[in-house]
Amino acid sequence: MAERINLSISEEKLAQLIREGKLCAADFSCLDSQSKRKVWQLCLICCQKRISCQQCTQTSCSQIEFLVNADK
Repeated sequence: MAERINLSISEEKLAQLIREGKLCAADFSCLDSQSKRKVWQLCLICCQKRISCQQCTQTSCSQIEFLVNADK
């Protein structure tokens, strides 16, 4: 089995990596339920928007920005 690395990443950077298709939720595991819920929401939005919205293949998506900043 491959060695694991534990790390922390900002919501903004994670959203960017998922949006750009550079990272998939299947590539990592969340260590708590709040993080898992946030990642699930980000993935759903990205997948939905890729199907119906060209904007999400660009660097900015207002739907993801809203979700990322909702807790602030």
